[in-house]
Amino acid sequence: MIRFFRISLFVAGLSLFSSSLLFAAAAEDKGPSVIDMKMGKKTFKFTHHKHQQLTNNQCWECHDKKKGKIDGWGEATAHKLCIPCHDLNEKGPVACKGCHKK
Repeated sequence: MIRFFRISLFVAGLSLFSSSLLFAAAAEDKGPSVIDMKMGKKTFKFTHHKHQQLTNNQCWECHDKKKGKIDGWGEATAHKLCIPCHDLNEKGPVACKGCHKK
């Protein structure tokens, strides 16, 4: 019985240690704090780390399969990714004038 308890304790400790290493590795690779995003001829400042915090570091919310640039970034992708999230969280531009300024 004592041996079973020791093995269980060891496995639990190993699991905690492994998950802390995985978390530490993920936390280090956050990408840039602010990104200059291009939309047509215009460039705007995208607060990358702020958005990561808002999505609890769930990169897949915006990125398809890998970290880095968003595949197919453009107006259609912004409408698909940004507007629903901004609307849901009641933060950020959702109306046309928010991004399409004359």
